[in-house]
Amino acid sequence: MAPGPSERGPGRLGAWPPRAVADRSDGVTQPATAPADTTARFEVMPLGRSDAEAARLPEPVRLTITCSPRHGPDHSVGFGARMRELGHAVTVHVAARMVRDRGHVDALLAAMSSAGIDDVLLVGGDAAAPLGAYASAVELLPAIAGHPRRPARIGIAGYPEGHPLVRERELERALLQKSGLADYVVTQMCFDPVTLRGWIGRARELGIMLPVLIGVPGQVAVTRLLEMSARIGVGASMAFLRKQRGLVGIVSRSAPDRLYDALAPEIGGPLGVAGFHYFTLNRLAATVEWHRARRRSDATVGPSGPGEASAPNREADGV
Repeated sequence: MAPGPSERGPGRLGAWPPRAVADRSDGVTQPATAPADTTARFEVMPLGRSDAEAARLPEPVRLTITCSPRHGPDHSVGFGARMRELGHAVTVHVAARMVRDRGHVDALLAAMSSAGIDDVLLVGGDAAAPLGAYASAVELLPAIAGHPRRPARIGIAGYPEGHPLVRERELERALLQKSGLADYVVTQMCFDPVTLRGWIGRARELGIMLPVLIGVPGQVAVTRLLEMSARIGVGASMAFLRKQRGLVGIVSRSAPDRLYDALAPEIGGPLGVAGFHYFTLNRLAATVEWHRARRRSDATVGPSGPGEASAPNREADGV
């Protein structure tokens, strides 16, 4: 279990990567699945062409597999197992509202362990009503964190611009509750570096010292990105973009570059930024190639990235 804020002490950032889980009752060791480039992870939806794109990547990356009300976490774990067979490191998103009971938790974690999936990102989920005992990530997290087959790393979601269905105070309270049992935070997609830095600074003031992975858009078509931004409630930063150069131009090709330029120097620095979480919307190959090109041309991002470090796909969002 990762230490909570009070155990880290004021002003002390949590270590990255978190220590391995050594007290597994089944004696199985979590595999070391570190991709060569540890400054990024790439979110994909477990459908369409994502498996084919993952198969043709020239080297392993860390893929994060989303979870939706339509498919559920079992489908995501199964897809993640196939990605492990291809040699990729895998993080599975688990939506609390899609988990039925403790037996379902046992089955999901057993399947993840068998596949060598060493990382889970817990979100609330967008299902209209919980399928079982867990209505939020706050409720599911203790069951995962205290489980004998818990993954080596547990991530939680953060919302720099709030959540369209959850009040700000509730989000803050939930983040504080979850941070004591988690290993890292993945932010919601945001287009404004100032907003992102401010949110991280506020988290530090609250005593939340977890490493942060910044959620940014990948090489995504403008129409898809606009649709997603509207659905997940990216508000203030969209207004910021409109004031800069015009919405469509900013959110297309220039948005990832602008965010990378502004935030890559923070990786490994005192703010506690561990790396980037790219929302690829299954434009995986294009996003991976773009990131690698930026890495080759930008010496500001060194090798001390996030080790094995999401905002999760908004099909499976919430507290």
